[in-house]
Amino acid sequence: ASGVVPILHDDITTHMCACVCGSISGMIVMAIGYFLSHNRVIASTGQNLSDKAVVECMFVSFIMCYTLLFTVMEPLRASIKAIYVCFAQHPQSLSQAFPLIFHRLSRIAEANAV
Repeated sequence: ASGVVPILHDDITTHMCACVCGSISGMIVMAIGYFLSHNRVIASTGQNLSDKAVVECMFVSFIMCYTLLFTVMEPLRASIKAIYVCFAQHPQSLSQAFPLIFHRLSRIAEANAV
């Protein structure tokens, strides 16, 4: 189990998921902002959207997109953590089921143990 500690310490899965979610959410919000800034007239009332309303809409859109994407990526993060647990508790099972992953994790654990 001591070989797993460096692997967990070097894991960047959460950071990568956060970066991907932030990037995609940012692109979606830019598209929404572009659409709202060029189509400000509300069809039912004929009034224009204020700058404050556009910014609020963009902010809420970013929060919702980020939360949704991070939730969608949670199974990926969970599966990676499950592989780490399997490597720590049942390495022989992992070596038989996924030999490539087992050898890479073994090399990382050995390199950090030295």
